[in-house]
Amino acid sequence: MNKEQLGPMSGYRILDLTVMTAGPVGTVLLADLGADVIKVEEPKAGDLSRNLGNQFVEGESVQFLSQNRNKRSIRLDLKSPHGREAFLRMTEEADVVVENFRPGTVERLGIGYDAVKARNPKIVYASVSAFGQSGPYAAWPANDPIVQAVAGLMDMTGEAGGNPVRLGAPLPDFGAAALLAFGVSAALLHRERHGEGQRIDTSLLSAALFSTIPRDGETLRSGKAPERLGSGHPTMVPYRNYQGSDGRYFFTACFTEKFWQNLCRALGKEELLSDERFIGNTARTANRHALDLILEQAFLLHTADYWVARLSAADVPCAMVQDYHTALTQDPQIAYNNTVVRIDHPLAGQVTNIASPVNFHGTPVAYKRPPPTLGQHTAEVLAEFGFSDEEIAGLEGRELASAGVKP
Repeated sequence: MNKEQLGPMSGYRILDLTVMTAGPVGTVLLADLGADVIKVEEPKAGDLSRNLGNQFVEGESVQFLSQNRNKRSIRLDLKSPHGREAFLRMTEEADVVVENFRPGTVERLGIGYDAVKARNPKIVYASVSAFGQSGPYAAWPANDPIVQAVAGLMDMTGEAGGNPVRLGAPLPDFGAAALLAFGVSAALLHRERHGEGQRIDTSLLSAALFSTIPRDGETLRSGKAPERLGSGHPTMVPYRNYQGSDGRYFFTACFTEKFWQNLCRALGKEELLSDERFIGNTARTANRHALDLILEQAFLLHTADYWVARLSAADVPCAMVQDYHTALTQDPQIAYNNTVVRIDHPLAGQVTNIASPVNFHGTPVAYKRPPPTLGQHTAEVLAEFGFSDEEIAGLEGRELASAGVKP
C-alpha cells in the first residue's frame, strides 16, 4: 500500500463505545484519518442515534448516517459475562478505547480504565461526558442544549430584550468531539515517545466554555454577563446583520479601524469618520444605537446583493446570510472545498456527509466505508482479534439471543 492510501492514523485500532453525537463525531475524525474504528454496539438497538429523529432512509437514521462513516460495527452485550470478557480480550490488541456513557457506567460494567489497563498497560482510554467524570453535575442526564444552558451560551444568545435561545447547531458536541480526537492523538504521540498509555477525558461543558473565549475576559473583568445583542457584538461596532432593500440580510464586521474607514467610504458617508460619536471602536460601541440607525437607513437604499458586492470590493468583511440548505447545495466556495461527500450505503443508497475539515496533502482523507449497519462486521472483526469460529458463533448466538435478536 503506498503512502497516498495510508492515513496519518493508519495502524491504530480504536474500540468505540460511544453513542449519540460528541463521541461518534470524535471517532469519525480519527476514522477519516485511517484509524480502524470498531463500533461496539448494544445487540438489540445499537447506538441510540440509530433510532433518533424523524428522518430515516430504508430504516437507517439520517442522524446515525451523518456521523459514523469509515467505521465497522460489532454487536456485543457488555452486560453479559461472555460479552464483557470478549471486549476485555479485544482491548489486549487495541490502542484506544473511547466511551461516552454517564460517568461510572463503564466501572459498573467491569470495563473501566483499571480493568482495561490490567489487560493492556499501554492503552489510551478516552472518555467524553456532559460535565466531567466527577463533580456535582456528573451524574445528571444531559445533552448538548442542557450544557448550553449551564455554560451561559443560551443566555447570551438571542435578540436584545428577548428570551434565551438554543444555538442552531450542537456546537458543544462538536467542540467536545474535536477535543476528544485531539486528546487521543496527543496521548498516542506521548505513548510513541515514552511507551506509556493513559486515561484522558473531556466534556461538553469544558468545550463549550473554551469556545466562549474571549467572552470570559470581558465578563470577569466587567463583572457582568454578556447582553443578548442578536447578531451584534458586545465590543465591536458595526458588527451585525443588516437588511437590504429586498428584505434579505447580510453580515458586515468592522473589527479594525481600516474596515470601518473602508465602510464609510463605500457608503459615501465620509462625514462619519470625523463624527466624535464614532471615532474609535470604544465610542462606536457606546453609541451603537445611533450608528446602527444611520447604517440601517443607508443599507435600505439597495439590495443585500448590491451591498455585499460593493463592500467586498471596498475590502470590508461581509457576506449574505444564507440558509443552511442553500449553503450546502448552492454556495460556490463550499462546493469548491468539496465539503459535501457522497457515499454508497448498502441499504440507504447514496448518502451525503460533511467532509473531514482538515486537508492532509500528503496523506489525504479517504472515505472507504459507509456508515455500518448494526453488527455488520461482528464475525469479521472478532476473527481478526483471534476468536475461533466456535467462539464467534457462541457470542453471536448466546448474547444476541439473550437480547431477543437473531444472529
